[in-house]
Amino acid sequence: MQCLRCRTENKALTTHCVKCGAPLRLRRRGDRYGKRKIFIILAILLGWAVGLSYSFHKVIFSTGADNKQALSSSAKEEITAGKRFKRLELEHDQRAALEHQKKAAAVKEASRAVVKKTAVRNQVVITGWLSVVDPWGHQVSKIRSAITGTGWLALPSRACIGGKKWLLSTDSGGQYIVNYGLWKAGNDVGLWHVDLKASLSGPALRAWNASLPVDWFRLTGTGVRMDIKLSPGRPAGNFVVCSFVNKRQPEAGIFVQNGYIVGWSFGSWLNDAYMWAGGPGESLSNNSTVDDFYNQTFAGGREEQFAKAYAQQENSSLTQLAALATAWQTAPTLSLTDTPDYLRPAEITKLMRRLSRRAMKAGHGAEVVRILNADTLRRVADINLLMDIVPAVTAVSGFEDATFLIENTGRDIVQAGGHSVAALNVMHAKLYREWLQSLVTVRAVKEGVIVWRKASDFYPKDPSLHLLGVELLLAAGNWQKAETLLYNREYPAAFQDKVDLLSRRISDMKGEAGKIVIRFQPGSSTILVTALLNAGMNQKFMVDTGASMVTIPSDTADALSLKIISDYHGSSQEVSTAGGMVSATRVLIDTLEIDGWVEHDIPALVMDIPGQPGMGLLGLNYLKHFKMNLNNEQGSLLLTPR
Repeated sequence: MQCLRCRTENKALTTHCVKCGAPLRLRRRGDRYGKRKIFIILAILLGWAVGLSYSFHKVIFSTGADNKQALSSSAKEEITAGKRFKRLELEHDQRAALEHQKKAAAVKEASRAVVKKTAVRNQVVITGWLSVVDPWGHQVSKIRSAITGTGWLALPSRACIGGKKWLLSTDSGGQYIVNYGLWKAGNDVGLWHVDLKASLSGPALRAWNASLPVDWFRLTGTGVRMDIKLSPGRPAGNFVVCSFVNKRQPEAGIFVQNGYIVGWSFGSWLNDAYMWAGGPGESLSNNSTVDDFYNQTFAGGREEQFAKAYAQQENSSLTQLAALATAWQTAPTLSLTDTPDYLRPAEITKLMRRLSRRAMKAGHGAEVVRILNADTLRRVADINLLMDIVPAVTAVSGFEDATFLIENTGRDIVQAGGHSVAALNVMHAKLYREWLQSLVTVRAVKEGVIVWRKASDFYPKDPSLHLLGVELLLAAGNWQKAETLLYNREYPAAFQDKVDLLSRRISDMKGEAGKIVIRFQPGSSTILVTALLNAGMNQKFMVDTGASMVTIPSDTADALSLKIISDYHGSSQEVSTAGGMVSATRVLIDTLEIDGWVEHDIPALVMDIPGQPGMGLLGLNYLKHFKMNLNNEQGSLLLTPR
């Protein structure tokens, strides 16, 4: 290294000049290679330039003649064909790729099946369907399951409730009956055993080891989940109940560990995994039978009675309905969750409604009303069933019993349900309207007023009931109160015609005030009226302006012991009739009352009218006390006192 002061050459490792002692300026290693870096950068840039020129050499060095040269039609077709070929080739490659993916998936699935078989020591898992059948032959449930080589299988208790016969039908065609197992009351899952003539080639049963990996095998298909993660479990009888970590609930399946079955899952029946914690399958013995299970979980309760009645579908509707109604008298033994679906109260109620409708349609309404009495309806507690039979109660026992059923039994059911039922109120009001209309028609005024007041307490704003009250008052002849009741409220437009009709009737009755109004069939030539004789006996009369005297039949005269009138002509009088001249005794009627108007000391003839037994004639000696106004078109005869 050269000293800048004295120009003396020094060794490379020296820091000061050996001649003058001046400090030497050291060159950094980077300075030594600075020129070399620049040379490398220039070489790289030159390489890029050469590459770009080569890429665009056709553009740079092409002549104008080349650019202007036109392609022939054959050349264009050749280019188009080439493009089409490349497109087809690309599509073929894509299809080949998809086929390859499908084959890979199939191989993967097949490998899973191989894994499944090898995982259980090359023994095929024995799977099948377990059918649970009640004592009357109805299938309660059907559950997918698998058995060990020695015939053990786990079953959820809820799926087996109500069954007296459990039959396992394997996928290979075998059938096995379950008779006994390991189960205690309160266990959600029991381990049950099928009758085997000899051990099968399926995997054996062993206790689950929580520290070792466990796989899950689907019972429908070949699905496999390797190394399932389970939460720490809780003991439940001979099982440990675990939940699935970060996994959706699997379907029915088995858990396998080191080639042994160590647990079961039950799909929708139970949410968790039930891992076996007992001894090996070869060393197990039973502590319960299927009959024990049935007796402890199902026998003697309402649900068993329902099942028995349900099985009577081949009998008549009334017989089955009566059996179901009787079953409601028995207390239930199962919770709603454990009750088989078809025996739940809601389903039984639907069945009872179908049966009652069928029976009533066949004309057995009275029997249905007897079976579905108030006590049974309260136990069933279904307002729709009650509403179904109200028409039958009305037809059999009348409006009073039907409304009583709604107001008492219906009220109890509604209160038990905790909410009002609008349809029941509509039916209740309709019953009162029909009841009142029937009373108005027969002019049962006293009973009608009582019913109307009761109905008005329930439905004070019902316009139909209000107008029926007006009609009742008019039927009683009290147009003053009817007028007051009619005009004390407003009515919807739909009722205006009815209001106008009642208003006209009130006006007519005003005009008839102080008069005797005799009504008859419009256009009829016969006018009949009933009068009260001597304040003790009603007598029917036919108004006859051609008869000079009132006549009464002999039976009436004898019953009233009427006084005979006698003068110098004697006590009898010759009367001309259609059959000729007849002799009639003269008597005196003390009082004759029509429509509240009383006339005294009316002479009459005792005479039986041919062809009209029991009929009298209202003659001129009575009618002369009144002015008569006959309106044949309206069917009314007004008698205005003179």
